[in-house]
Amino acid sequence: MERVEVLRGPQGTLFGKNNIGGAISVTTRKPTGSGETDLQVSTGNYGTLYADAYTDQALSDTLSLGIAVLSRKSNGWQVRPGPNGGEEDKAGARATLAWRPSSAFESILGIELLSQNQASNANVMLNFEPAANFFSPLFNGFVSPTIPPTCCTPNSLTRSFAQGPLNIDNLHGSSVTWTNSWRPSTLLQLKSITSVRSTHANFGRDGDNGAFNYNGDVHDEHSDQVSQEFQASGSVDRIKWVGGVYYFKERTHDQTQLVTASGLYDALNSLGSIPNLLNDLSNPLAGLYLARYALDFNLNFDNRQTTEDYAAYLNGTFPVTDRFSVEAGIRDTSEKKVFNQYALRRESNSSLFLPTNPFTGVLDESNVTPPTSKCSNVYASGTRYDCEASWSNVSPRLGFTYQWSDDVFGYAAASKGFRSGGFDGRPTQLSGVHDFKPENLTSYEFGVKTLLADHRLRLNTSVFYNKYDDKQVLLTFGTTVVTQNAAKATIYGFETDMDAAVTEHFTLRGSLGYNHGRYDKWLDPNALGGPVDYSSRKLANAPEWTANLAGVYDVPVNGGAAVRLLGNVSYAADMFLNAENSPILHARSRTISDAGIFYVADRSRWQVGVEIKNLTDTKVLVGGFDVISFFGYAEGYYNPPRRYFLTFKYKTQ
Repeated sequence: MERVEVLRGPQGTLFGKNNIGGAISVTTRKPTGSGETDLQVSTGNYGTLYADAYTDQALSDTLSLGIAVLSRKSNGWQVRPGPNGGEEDKAGARATLAWRPSSAFESILGIELLSQNQASNANVMLNFEPAANFFSPLFNGFVSPTIPPTCCTPNSLTRSFAQGPLNIDNLHGSSVTWTNSWRPSTLLQLKSITSVRSTHANFGRDGDNGAFNYNGDVHDEHSDQVSQEFQASGSVDRIKWVGGVYYFKERTHDQTQLVTASGLYDALNSLGSIPNLLNDLSNPLAGLYLARYALDFNLNFDNRQTTEDYAAYLNGTFPVTDRFSVEAGIRDTSEKKVFNQYALRRESNSSLFLPTNPFTGVLDESNVTPPTSKCSNVYASGTRYDCEASWSNVSPRLGFTYQWSDDVFGYAAASKGFRSGGFDGRPTQLSGVHDFKPENLTSYEFGVKTLLADHRLRLNTSVFYNKYDDKQVLLTFGTTVVTQNAAKATIYGFETDMDAAVTEHFTLRGSLGYNHGRYDKWLDPNALGGPVDYSSRKLANAPEWTANLAGVYDVPVNGGAAVRLLGNVSYAADMFLNAENSPILHARSRTISDAGIFYVADRSRWQVGVEIKNLTDTKVLVGGFDVISFFGYAEGYYNPPRRYFLTFKYKTQ
């Protein structure tokens, strides 16, 4: 990498597809033919072996080649039969070819490959309440009478049952990016950015952690993307400008299998062989037999979606005085999505959306119309429907900058962002077939950037205020995953970061952030029991306070070498991990510390040292699902435990 930029707020005016809440921009290194070669190798506990290498070589006076490779392997840190949870097995490579026939033209061709074949993340049973649902008693009564559908003590990382085919996390991807830049004059630059990307992911989870397939899912996803951007930039009478057009197309194919009490349908279907069972409909067994189709939630989804996006943008910076400038930009976006779904109850081979007569197996096709005009009627024996929708948006940006002095810079900006709508991919009944609206954001930011103490201290502070309309929120109701438009939300706060050269050999870097988020209005009109007001909920994954402090101290030793001491402490306040604000998915505040010590040779050509991640072995809940009301359990994911690394670094220049 050449650099990493963390950008707050909507960035769609200048780059990015519908970029609404910020961006992490990673710029890869362009080969220059420098002859540089870098190598880093790390080994550690849990059978860890990491390797990274990069080389930049000249093929001719105008042609340079850069090659980067990486490998990540570890045995995982959650002990369980079969592959351990947290296992790593991935490799990647990038080749970049740079052609510079003149000072006015540059062509960069990059090819990337990634391969990953490993077990899924370590997951834990947070809670199990068999009486809180009806699936668990039925599963124990008809499928696994002696073994409950859970194998773990709540919050224990040790698992006793072997894992089946659900626990996989495989990924294979490739991309080609071609960037051509031409500067016909000192006042004009033209650029073309072409990108093609293909991804195949096969991943799953065993939600209940049990020996039997009580609940989980597995996904097989393919995605192909192509994008093209033409850009022009330049300056006229001190006015700097950039404009362009952008095109994006993506085709995705997702095949999802949901597992819910596997084997229950066959067990209930066998009740039909009991003599005279249906002569007494008050018999509970008769009721279960008649409900066998509705209780088959082993579902197959075959989803296909095509997305096309067109955009045009223009941004300019206008110096009013030598110190004061105005920046204005606008982006016009048009997007279209076409979605097709085929869905089936797998074990009973019956329709998911239309009721099935339990005696004859015939579908009731009296109502095949979903509650949205964006989607067609269900057809093809009650298993398929099509959806199509388009959206357009104009996102402006206005900013002001003022150079108070050589060391103090202030700015203020207001911008709008847009994220397109879409369609839910996992409805479990006809009423769940629906679309959701675009999300819109209005953002305001004020900040000051300073250099103090003879430029030994950099201190930046920003204050932000964000207003969402139709904010998209992901909710889970049993087997159904729904994206709902919460009406309005407000997020405001501040962030301060600093870099300090305390002494010649001691540097500090730190940040402090405050983030207050709330829903101004969120009314669910379709909730069970009538409309429900969710406005009091907190935003998911939004800790109110965050802080970080990192230090590097070099102790000089003989011959110009040094012993380098590294330390890092990060803090995040408590937060909810899902939009429903489930108490069991309320993550406590946490403090994570890292430390290291390296021997750095003269001119930093090579170094060797030891690093410890999560020094205090702090256990932090970082994600999960609460499906107690439907399946009787809640599932969670934790951060990796304390890890040790012995690292060697070498570079030729």
